[in-house]
Amino acid sequence: MARVPSIERRPVPLALLREARRQRAARLRRARQKQWQWRLRRLRRALAAVLTIGVATMAAGLIMPGGLPDNLYLLAMLIAFVTFCLLAIYPASPRPRIEDIEQADLGELATTTELWLETRRKALPSPALDAVDLIGVRLEQLAPQLETLDPAAPASREVRKLLTEHLPGLVNSYTRIPSSLRGNEHAGSTPAKQVTEGLHVIAKEIEAMSLDLSHNDLDALAVRGRFLETKYIAAPDGR
Repeated sequence: MARVPSIERRPVPLALLREARRQRAARLRRARQKQWQWRLRRLRRALAAVLTIGVATMAAGLIMPGGLPDNLYLLAMLIAFVTFCLLAIYPASPRPRIEDIEQADLGELATTTELWLETRRKALPSPALDAVDLIGVRLEQLAPQLETLDPAAPASREVRKLLTEHLPGLVNSYTRIPSSLRGNEHAGSTPAKQVTEGLHVIAKEIEAMSLDLSHNDLDALAVRGRFLETKYIAAPDGR
């Protein structure tokens, strides 16, 4: 991969980082609540299936002369137990994938991207987590603006390109590098440093896009892709 140029990055204000972490904690609480709601739905479905098997078994025992043989009752109990276990565990709680980001409607794009990035958090170096928190804040600011943006507008294409191509590409390029090589310096930088700087650039770019939308400056947003072509921190080089 091409040599990644270094950029000067000013320290992120502490107050902004605190707000970003506070918002992340709130998002995690909401995510945990949704996860428990999902689990309760699975449990209710499992209990309903067991109840249906039980009712069907008892009805069959009442209808058939002499009732059901004992081995059929045992078989029904076994089927009910297996059914309960399977339905209580599967399907697993949904986790955002790259495909979900690419297929998301414009109004849901920011939220889906934020959820996906949170799942990749543990795979990123600790210096990059401040940038991840900032991106989460910027995406929350951007989400209501995208709901009113015309999906066919050039500005929409630039937002989608940033969130469905540049951001996942940067993160996935880093996570594909073997962990033993992520701290190795190459041409004056390391993959860990490159992904950290790249995420900070993306955080600033999302903020700029949000400002353009708040000022209704769609022309400025439509040409913002040129910035990424000239100054964007490219995918980390693992060689």
